Amino acid sequence: MFTPSPLQATSPHDVRDYPDKVRALRISFGAKVSSTFFNQLPVDSTYMSTAKSKRLDYIELLRVIALGAVIAFHFFYSAIARGRTPNVAESPMIGWAQYGYLGVELFFMISGFVMMSSTKNISAGTFLKKRFLRLFPMYWIALIFIFVVSQFGIWQRPGLIAEDFYYSLTMAPKSFSHEWLDSAHWFLEKQLQFYLIVLLVLAVRAGKYLPNILTWWAMIGLFWSTFGFEKFGIWYLNGFFALIAGGAIIFSIRESGFNKIRIAGLISSYAWALSSRIDLIPWLDKNRGPGHSALVIGTVVTFLYLLMLLTLTRGVSRFHLRGIGMAGAITYPLFLIHNRVGGWAIARFASPENQYFVYLLVILILILFAFLILKTESRIMKKLQSK
Repeated sequence: MFTPSPLQATSPHDVRDYPDKVRALRISFGAKVSSTFFNQLPVDSTYMSTAKSKRLDYIELLRVIALGAVIAFHFFYSAIARGRTPNVAESPMIGWAQYGYLGVELFFMISGFVMMSSTKNISAGTFLKKRFLRLFPMYWIALIFIFVVSQFGIWQRPGLIAEDFYYSLTMAPKSFSHEWLDSAHWFLEKQLQFYLIVLLVLAVRAGKYLPNILTWWAMIGLFWSTFGFEKFGIWYLNGFFALIAGGAIIFSIRESGFNKIRIAGLISSYAWALSSRIDLIPWLDKNRGPGHSALVIGTVVTFLYLLMLLTLTRGVSRFHLRGIGMAGAITYPLFLIHNRVGGWAIARFASPENQYFVYLLVILILILFAFLILKTESRIMKKLQSK
């Protein structure tokens, strides 16, 4: 029996079994950070001026990669493991799709990176308005789409409950003891929690200190994790924030170069993220089945940091890929609808004989609907702003 994964509602910080070797690694890592903390490093800022608040095609590409991993996880692993698509056979991709949930970790890093870019010289009111308009209108349109589609009567599951739909509109239904309309949307609530901290910082006119706040956040988080304080259940000191802080620190380095604080913060972020993801293995094995590898998880987390660190290279500013801006924009509505609607379609129409054709067709149709949701939201917002 499989229960919700970290891409769903259950909180991963419930895992409290910390192996001695991992704890020793953390303490050793912390010691190395503190021993080099005051060693000033030279700054190579020859390309820094080209990076100022410019949308990067590379970041949009990373969004697409992250969502691709998440979709693979849901379609090729989670839906099968949890019995939601019993009509399809296990795919040869199930082994690597098992780790596709780590695409969410990349989304968190991107969130930290982009947040540092979008909060420069901005007031709390402007930030609140921009974040609200960025998240909620498209989210509401996607919820309406999911709810309406669920009522068609052609699926093998009953339609969604209207009461869950209403509470999901808040983007925090669990706060009202209701289920998400789509359990994968839990990620958005964590985003709101991060935005709340940013809003409070901006409200006290301390926005210029955000880079330093997130750098120290990573170092405090590593200390918190090293000594097993997760038992207090403070989500802001959960390993996901290691990834948010890591993305933010990398943006700060891109903008202003290396210094001793940023180096210490980046190392702390990486150590915290790595150990917290590996610590999830007992939870993953218990709730999704055995076989999760510390080596694979550690390798993927390391690879994610390397992908983000590539934003420090000169080539990234010059990297352009036709259509990637639109592809990046579609990732949000596609993320919102793929799990629930895609799962229904696969469960209804796929069989071992045609499943790969159905997978491809479902993904293409979902991309089309995501594009239509994006355009619908754009038209509605333009009309509202013109009034």
